[in-house]
Amino acid sequence: MSKLYEDFFDEVMPYLPGCTTALAKVAIRNAVIDFCEGSLILQRDHDPISALEGIIDYEFDPPTGYLVTKIMRAWYKGNELTPKAPDELPSPNLYNIAYPNAVVNKQDPLIITQKDERTFTVYPHPQETATSAITMRVALKPTRASTSIEDVVFEDYAEIIGHGAKYRLMSAPAKPYSSPDGAAASKTFFDEGVNTARQRANRGYVRSDLRVVIPRV
Repeated sequence: MSKLYEDFFDEVMPYLPGCTTALAKVAIRNAVIDFCEGSLILQRDHDPISALEGIIDYEFDPPTGYLVTKIMRAWYKGNELTPKAPDELPSPNLYNIAYPNAVVNKQDPLIITQKDERTFTVYPHPQETATSAITMRVALKPTRASTSIEDVVFEDYAEIIGHGAKYRLMSAPAKPYSSPDGAAASKTFFDEGVNTARQRANRGYVRSDLRVVIPRV
């Protein structure tokens, strides 16, 4: 289920006299996007993707209205892929397979990289076509054209997202609701909320200690 951005109005409109609902909705959507991108809290299992022989570039297929912020973990046929940044990729084949003397190394992929919010790359080139071979856990964020967000974000973080919208709107000059002090305070609350949510995203919803275990000598 999902919540419309208008459902966040109670966290925003009472604090912004003179603000239109249209402006508030845009600010709320932007705050939700920033929150999801910064916290990585909205994680889902991506539908399995089939590998194609010799093909390394693939498109994400997230739910309608969402983009993939980050690949959290990925596997090829049950073997975990090593994440790499695009500038760490070991071969120019990933960018230009047609260059002179190019050697295409075909085997089960070992590496995955995310080039942008819509595409990812595996390497080496798959040696065969394999149905549903690529498994991923991904973090999502809504698109700029979205009208709603999953209700878990609303239930757990509506107040934080309200602060994200308020600091944007209060930062606007010469408005009835302009307030540099209010904007600064809301920005602090929002940033703290993003950090708290990111810790939860990293640790999950189970109890876990972040203590450092010192081995015995």
